[in-house]
Amino acid sequence: MRSRLARPVLALVLVTSVLAPVAIAGPAAAAEDLTVSHEGDRVTVASGPSQAVRGTAAAPVGTEVLVRVRSTGNTSPAFLKTRTGVVRDDGSWAVAFNFSDIDPGGTFELTARFENGSAEATVDGEIVACEGDCADSLPADTPTPIPEQTPTPTATADEEAPVAFGENIFVVNAGSVAALPIEFSGDADAAVVVVGNETDANYELETVVRDEDGDGQAVLYVDTALAGRGGETVSVSGGDTVSVRSETSLSAMLDPAAYDVTLYAGSEGSGAAEDVGTLVVQAQSSETPADADGDAATTATDRPDSDGTGLGSLPTGVLVSGAFVVGGAALAAVLLRG
Repeated sequence: MRSRLARPVLALVLVTSVLAPVAIAGPAAAAEDLTVSHEGDRVTVASGPSQAVRGTAAAPVGTEVLVRVRSTGNTSPAFLKTRTGVVRDDGSWAVAFNFSDIDPGGTFELTARFENGSAEATVDGEIVACEGDCADSLPADTPTPIPEQTPTPTATADEEAPVAFGENIFVVNAGSVAALPIEFSGDADAAVVVVGNETDANYELETVVRDEDGDGQAVLYVDTALAGRGGETVSVSGGDTVSVRSETSLSAMLDPAAYDVTLYAGSEGSGAAEDVGTLVVQAQSSETPADADGDAATTATDRPDSDGTGLGSLPTGVLVSGAFVVGGAALAAVLLRG
């Protein structure tokens, strides 16, 4: 089974990072109120764990800084990673990324921005060889984030990509069914979807989805209760087909966690990824989300009725627009479409 690393795509999965006092090392990139520290003309990280990215921010203590790194050029495997830093008393922020699965020589673009979009800094980056113990050690004195900040979605697929996800963050309660909408354009009628990474997440599922009815869209359903346990883990919208190419065997239900989702054009799953996303499986909750009128909201746990060839089209309200992962708990933000 192939092991791929891809990183979520919308900057909506926020992971509280362990931060440290930082020493600014050289010139900083971009916006006046928000900087990324680096030496020379780019950020350099090692092909290893806990690689720190640091900067400064002219913002109140506790302001969250969304940091995204996305592979560029011919870097393989393609990846997108996100972390959230918090502005400290001295005006610094820091986050740490794991680049262990990325070979030296890879390149990326790093973007740091305030959640309200008032400032943004962008700089190129390069991955170099890890020599010895190259991990950065970051203390745990993280300031409390300022509450109720709202992130802005960021698209990941190229506008001319033959296949793309309709959404990039998929949130579901453990034991329920997640819906992954896929859009096809031009002559594209097949796509490979890889969920998870066996090396990093102990689970990986690779499927081939075909737009058999030629309507330019399909919805892949992933049953987190059956994943890896010999059942029918996946199904697809009516008129389309799906086949499982490989899947990790599990002895228990899929653990609550954030799983990479990678999308490839065609049925082979080769070449560069066209889009990436994140499947957030959150621990079951006894509470039912409600909309503004107090009515129970539809979530990704609802599964359409089958018409004999699939599961029908995605019902109103099941597309999830984002999630916040804070202190280990994931809270879903559901986008209702009337």
